[in-house]
Amino acid sequence: MRLINKRQLADYLSVSLTTIGRMAKRGELPDPIRLGPGIVRWDLQKIDLLIDSKSTTSGYDNPDTQLLKEVNHG
Repeated sequence: MRLINKRQLADYLSVSLTTIGRMAKRGELPDPIRLGPGIVRWDLQKIDLLIDSKSTTSGYDNPDTQLLKEVNHG
């Protein structure tokens, strides 16, 4: 498991930190892992799974909620 922080995730997705916050709030990202107060990380493998699923769907406008449930809990 490789964990990345918000800045690294924004760079990885080529978006701003604000966009990461919006995507997280809309449920378009896997649940982050909270390691402690103010320490939040995302599992890069789960991000890659989500990206792979988006390559076969219409994009971020209609997030695949079933996949997010599987990624977040499986």
